[in-house]
Amino acid sequence: MALGTIYSSYPTLCATKVTSRQSSSPFWRRRVSCSKRASLVSFANNLSISTFCPLRGDLRLSSSLTSRMSKPLLHNRKLTVFASEESTTQVQDEQNGDSTLSIDFDNTIDDAATIISIQGANQENLLASVATAFNSLGLVVMDASISTERETFQILDIFTVTDSNGNKLKEEEFDNVKNFLLKTCRPSSKSAPPSIYGLAAAAEVDWLRKSVSVSSGAAAGSQGAQVASGKKADMFNAEESTAREQAAAMLELAAAEMAQAAAALVNVERSAAQLARQVAELGSEDPELVGKLETLDNTRMEASAILERRMAAMEAALASRRQYKEAAVRKSSPEVLPAPLPVFQKPLEKSQAYEIGTGPACGQGYELILQGFNWESCKGMNGACWYDHLNSRLDEFVDAGYTSIWLPPPTESVSLQGYLPLDLYNLNSKFGSEEDLKRLLGRMREKNLKSVADIVINHRCASGQKDGVWNQFGGRLAWDESAITNDNPEWKGRGNRSTGEEYGAAPNIDHTNEGVRNSLKTWLKWMREHIGFDGWRFDYVKGYSGKFTQEYVDASVPRLAFGEFWDACNYSDGVLSYNQDSHRQRTVDWCDSTGGTTAAFDFTTKGILQEAVGRKELWRLTDAQGRPPGMMGLWPSRAVTFIDNHDTGSTLNHWPFPWDLIPCGYCYLLTHPGTPCIFIDHWNNEELNKNLRDLIQVRKKLRINARSKVTICVARGDLYAAIVDEKLCMKIGDGDWSPNKHTEHDLGNTRWEIACSGPSFAVWKKADA
Repeated sequence: MALGTIYSSYPTLCATKVTSRQSSSPFWRRRVSCSKRASLVSFANNLSISTFCPLRGDLRLSSSLTSRMSKPLLHNRKLTVFASEESTTQVQDEQNGDSTLSIDFDNTIDDAATIISIQGANQENLLASVATAFNSLGLVVMDASISTERETFQILDIFTVTDSNGNKLKEEEFDNVKNFLLKTCRPSSKSAPPSIYGLAAAAEVDWLRKSVSVSSGAAAGSQGAQVASGKKADMFNAEESTAREQAAAMLELAAAEMAQAAAALVNVERSAAQLARQVAELGSEDPELVGKLETLDNTRMEASAILERRMAAMEAALASRRQYKEAAVRKSSPEVLPAPLPVFQKPLEKSQAYEIGTGPACGQGYELILQGFNWESCKGMNGACWYDHLNSRLDEFVDAGYTSIWLPPPTESVSLQGYLPLDLYNLNSKFGSEEDLKRLLGRMREKNLKSVADIVINHRCASGQKDGVWNQFGGRLAWDESAITNDNPEWKGRGNRSTGEEYGAAPNIDHTNEGVRNSLKTWLKWMREHIGFDGWRFDYVKGYSGKFTQEYVDASVPRLAFGEFWDACNYSDGVLSYNQDSHRQRTVDWCDSTGGTTAAFDFTTKGILQEAVGRKELWRLTDAQGRPPGMMGLWPSRAVTFIDNHDTGSTLNHWPFPWDLIPCGYCYLLTHPGTPCIFIDHWNNEELNKNLRDLIQVRKKLRINARSKVTICVARGDLYAAIVDEKLCMKIGDGDWSPNKHTEHDLGNTRWEIACSGPSFAVWKKADA
């Protein structure tokens, strides 16, 4: 081990000592104080989105957090670490060609923990990437020092960590941790486009971007002047002209970006071909050449992904152009009317509010669902079981405006979280006893809160063996291998083939077996009538035909019913495709297979929305027909919209929404049609809670519902704006827009006032509303 020294002596250093602890409050609640243990996820959550810190593009500290921080680190502070040369790795920052990141490990400074230091050029979302990596590795952060040099943006982040058992990391683990950190933090087209373009092409694109921005601003000023002068006819003519000019500018920009991306890919391909010839001539024994070829292959994949992204932007620009053309045809030929919408796409009439429901799927269309658990809720809270914890907060949920709470799987289970059920009639789980559950449901009924059970009936774990195979079930539903589908030979099922996709972790239930179906219907009726549940959330509905879901819903008559139809979005070279029509159609088809009795989570909207806000590609938020691009644009009364859940977020983080952009995501969901489902991790965060309360109150007051009508005004890279039910206007993104000065749509003489706002979002209501 060689002695190394890291200096933190910048004259204008912004350094902050951040100490966190694993909060005893729910998972995402912010807490900052001295402690000896803190998960980095909880630490990262302390870095909220309310106040932008100019010294770290990815670091946002709330004022309340800043006021509770300890004193800044002293200038010229010297930190001595022992580190071998092998423990430092440099990574080229593709956005700043000469920038590097280095990671050092040390086990000698702290007797009980390992010191990990990250130094180099800052990059977008670096701290969040580190948090994700540490969480995935199961590392626990005891202390963290976050610092950035004001002028050069060089960072020095120092973490004191242990493994999940509270021990130091072993030196042989350093390389694995380091490589995972570097892989997670490496810039790519999935987080920021690398600078592989030529200077001339980049200059052209920069010029076009500025011209698009200037034309948009000039248009706004011109429209504002015409509104002030009362020249309404001239104003609308100018608006149409301006819209065409903006569409042309956006098309030109998309074409230029696509051309430069294509040229960059061609250059990389040529370089790769030339290097491949050299390898062939000199033989594969030359490790330097082979290494260069592998590096170039990675660059080729990156360039290909960027070209796919630019092609998606071009597709969106062309779709926007078609929309302007169709709108012009409708204006010039008023007798040509669009085809009538199917019944399920029509907005709810004002006279129908609260009188005519949309079936058991999403109630009357005014539901607001709270997902009342995360992946760790099985561990309870502050010594109480999870059911009792929720019971203590029911007044809070009612006051906020929630109408329903989705609860975790209630049955006995092999897994702590409940998704590998054993005896369906045994409701003593890690979340609490059957009596705890009944007590919670009884109080929910008193407060008019609907309870939704997580129903796991695609598969079931056996309690006994036959011939060495776990396929004999216990409890009141004592099935044998005849209740198991025969697709997977591991379980030796004697039932029919599955009517859906196989789930490999447990025996899949044969829903074509009439006896099995009858016993499940009896169980669901018992859950409704004896236990007191109001509705169902069906887990993994891809595993069996939707017609069986309809049968279970018809037999048990729940007040709410929705399913998890999680299907992969459409990707090309690792880039989300612009057109997700086939993806959302598969979800619509599943809902249709249930006879419309059951709604579904709108995974299409989640995938598009987090890509759009995370990449500043808000042009994704309109489809080729000018509708919302997710399931909410086709069948909104059957779309349960969400940002994250226990699978995509929480400690699993399978597909998390960008943390600092969550307020934008909820602004979109809570002002649009569909039935919003808010994740408890987000509700428990102090800063997000305020944004959510404001948005919920606006939705409630203006009676935005599952079938509300959306008119999209703008959808470009930095801006999305829409009018909902002609009584609400909203925008997300950094682009400038206001319904009082941007009058692309005829709103009469309406005067709008701000209803609520937050980081990169704003919502307006009519001044007299």
